[in-house]
Amino acid sequence: MKKIYFLLLFILGVIPAHSQFSPKIYAGFNGLYNKGFEKNIYGSFEIGTELFEIGFLAPEIGIKYYTGSPKELEVLNFDQNPPEGLAKFDSRFNSFVFSLGPKITFGNEEAALVIIPEFNIGNIRTYKRYFSPNGNSYGLSEAIDDSQKINFWNFSAGIEGNFFDLDKVTFSVLLNYSSINTEKAFNNLQFANTSLNYNAGSEDGIGLTIRAYFDIFQE
Repeated sequence: MKKIYFLLLFILGVIPAHSQFSPKIYAGFNGLYNKGFEKNIYGSFEIGTELFEIGFLAPEIGIKYYTGSPKELEVLNFDQNPPEGLAKFDSRFNSFVFSLGPKITFGNEEAALVIIPEFNIGNIRTYKRYFSPNGNSYGLSEAIDDSQKINFWNFSAGIEGNFFDLDKVTFSVLLNYSSINTEKAFNNLQFANTSLNYNAGSEDGIGLTIRAYFDIFQE
């Protein structure tokens, strides 16, 4: 019982020392790696607010815009010599989502370890194009697109601090795992003018996030 009592006293003593009730604005960008995309990378831009900080907890809300272009696919007939082109496909996507997560901080303003589990919900729009042979090149035969609701988790961990000794500005560098499933969204799109299948996108991605926090409400 005494241990619990002293633990409560410790927590109550620590929380005010690590508390901030004025919100911070943040902005950042995120590059994600997956071999299914052009140059193996797709990404997002984000803005949001760290609502407050109590102890080690700092809830955040934000909005993100994801975009990317999966690799083009050319289908060849290798029974011909040289191989004959049968079809060509390309695609792209963009997604606008709202995010919510509890940022967990271990450290101080100069340097801290941060962990951010984050839930995202919004819409994703996918685009596909099918090109058929037209002489020595390809001509657009069909273009389709679709929009659907999406939700997924991101998990980030890294460092945050006032690395450049700037007034009211801190930065974070985070390793990020995102479970945004663009492959599923692309597979819901089917061409009417060909039976050839084009699987684009990916189930997830691993990347790097860089953020800047602006403590503009601090006096």
